[in-house]
Amino acid sequence: MFNPQTLERTGESPRRWLKNSEETPMRLIEETLSIPINSIPRGTTRESFTIQMNKVPWDIPDAELSSEEGILDLDIVRTEYEIIVKGFLEAEFTVPCARCLAPVVFTVTEEIERMYSWNPDMLSDPEVEPVSHNDGTVCILDPVREAIIFSLPAMPLCKPDCRGLCPVCGINRNFEECKHGFEA
Repeated sequence: MFNPQTLERTGESPRRWLKNSEETPMRLIEETLSIPINSIPRGTTRESFTIQMNKVPWDIPDAELSSEEGILDLDIVRTEYEIIVKGFLEAEFTVPCARCLAPVVFTVTEEIERMYSWNPDMLSDPEVEPVSHNDGTVCILDPVREAIIFSLPAMPLCKPDCRGLCPVCGINRNFEECKHGFEA
């Protein structure tokens, strides 16, 4: 989608927090899934982070964490005024079966891509996220959360032939028969 070769800009240097210290390894603030810009070197960087999933405020309806850890693999391109983040999260979430409400575990590996900029000329583009001048970070929580939501099935089933709950008595018809005879 984004071509890093066309993103180079000339002009005045960005703020002080944009200067990269080569001794500082790239780091991720787990609680907010934010990356301090001064820890991102210029050029292309590939990083893999193991994150403690319970530290992140996922706020995903009807989904619960199944794994304690997740892997966040990122390719990050930093130019003078932009940062492009591509990658994916690999983690497990549990959602209720649409027919019988039994827990169903899904491994999420959906891709993300987001462009961030502090160049005023780029901020009118709806595809570009502004970088906060207050904290000097790029927050990837929203694109990762969106990827998780889009990867979860709309009608999760515990098994393809799930018979569901009886609408009259509520018995799980995968394990018991009832006299009402409804089919899923």
